Amino acid sequence: MLLRSSRGAAEVRAEVLDEDLPPPRYTLAMNIEIMFPGGMPHAQRIAEVAGCGAKHYGFWDYVGKDLDAMLEAQHKHGLTCVSMTGAPKTGWSTGLTKSGEEAAFLEDFEGACAAARRFGAENLITFVGRIQPEIPWETQRAQIIAGLKKAGPIAEKYGVYLTLEPLNRVESPQMAMITARDAFDFAAEAGHPRVKVDFDIYHRQLGEGNVTSMLTEGLQAGHIHFVEVGAVPGRKEPGTGELDYRFVFNRLRQLGYSGAIGMEHGTTQTPQYAWETVRRLAGLA
Repeated sequence: MLLRSSRGAAEVRAEVLDEDLPPPRYTLAMNIEIMFPGGMPHAQRIAEVAGCGAKHYGFWDYVGKDLDAMLEAQHKHGLTCVSMTGAPKTGWSTGLTKSGEEAAFLEDFEGACAAARRFGAENLITFVGRIQPEIPWETQRAQIIAGLKKAGPIAEKYGVYLTLEPLNRVESPQMAMITARDAFDFAAEAGHPRVKVDFDIYHRQLGEGNVTSMLTEGLQAGHIHFVEVGAVPGRKEPGTGELDYRFVFNRLRQLGYSGAIGMEHGTTQTPQYAWETVRRLAGLA
């Protein structure tokens, strides 16, 4: 193949990578949290997502939101909800790491499952708790696995997936799950088809790098059920940071990933701009 030297290196590289790729099988979903002003009602944000041309969206905690208004907006605009938080009351704190708190975690998770069923959301993005300094790590780890083994059947009952999201050691060193390896191992040891992993590329790039190798491993092993994107640094739309997202999306195409990709990031301009930018990078425009 002859490449014209007048083109920039990034453009030339993209052309090479795009050759003979299968068409994308994944879909994009706009997360309605950090991309929109904090004071904007969530139902209005759903309408804004539809106005951008998106068909899918996700949100975080269901607690304290006007769920009826959000559902009305979802149905009015014909959108699909793909994700929400799985254990909003306990996942960031006691989770499964604090002894004696398993029942509270499972109750919290089941409440989120019930909300997710209303919205048709398949992915319940779940954290397993903080590190408990007074409890040996071996005990905390065993509690995580035991709790996930019980959470899997709950997810199955509601027709959802518990998708474990490892955070990162830079922003959240206090959390018990901060690497892709943590999440892969927890999911594997839980041994339930409804316990999977949310591979959030923002957290993975910020905390450990080696993004496409771990992404490939997780998908080929069947651990990853959901993927999220965001640029490092800044957590704005892909294309604004240090990671070559064209390469990442092309890898997802090569691997045949057919799930949703959550746009869980802010924007340097407007939600419409972010939507159009990510669609182009993803090969969907």
